[in-house]
Amino acid sequence: MIGFMATSCRTQKTGTTDVNVTQTYSSDFSPEQYFKKVNDRASREKWFSAKVKCTVRMGDDDISTSGQLRMKKDEVIQISLMDPVAGLLELGRLEFTRTNLKMLDRFNKNYIDVPYSEVEFLNKCDIDFNSLQNLFWNRLFIPSKPHLAANDFVYANEQGGEPSYTSNIVMKNVDDMLTYEFITDPSKAELTKTVIYGTKDKDAQFAFTYSDFRMFEGNPFPHEMCMSFIMGKQNASIQFNASSVKNKSGWETNTRIPARYNKMDPEELFRKLLGK
Repeated sequence: MIGFMATSCRTQKTGTTDVNVTQTYSSDFSPEQYFKKVNDRASREKWFSAKVKCTVRMGDDDISTSGQLRMKKDEVIQISLMDPVAGLLELGRLEFTRTNLKMLDRFNKNYIDVPYSEVEFLNKCDIDFNSLQNLFWNRLFIPSKPHLAANDFVYANEQGGEPSYTSNIVMKNVDDMLTYEFITDPSKAELTKTVIYGTKDKDAQFAFTYSDFRMFEGNPFPHEMCMSFIMGKQNASIQFNASSVKNKSGWETNTRIPARYNKMDPEELFRKLLGK
């Protein structure tokens, strides 16, 4: 877990050209049909379990290790990172529950267990469990809106012009506080990147990049994901390369924090993990 808070992924930022919400579309592009294609490709499974190779980036240094990514829909997301030398001992664990972020630094026997509102970079991007779940499951979403429709988004190419099936299509939702961009590949109707940033203040940005789509229980699912954030001059990322992907239950969905561990303030623990 040491060094989890690292620098950004290779594809860090996305163009943010404003799109006119009253934009009309060419006769060969149907927002309703395109929305349905992208939305229908998302996995509907309840369980996910995979071995992962994790690449953490901090400055010019890369740290790679093995681990596990496990998810139970509507309940928990777990990321375990193993000792990169021995590969047998768990160095740390990151667990997202419906209400809290848990983070265990097993090397130093420290932990945090706090509401999302107490984690600055998540709070600035209005990220809660539902948002994180949709990000990890490669789904379209708008916070506080359980059912989406085609007209929840404006569609454009990456330069802000009229959408075309020959280049990436950006599905954008903008409110007073945040902008959500979903970059999609129209040839396969795949969601390849999600970016969240402040509508007026772009210093805080949270992003997920997806690639290496393979079939998982009847639907394409990205076997490579990169989670990154930018907050002013601070950057962080962790990339996951998944293998042995299974629809598997029977694992412990609630991490128990050992009594001898020390509870820390989130920012203090992050600084320690960064070596600052």
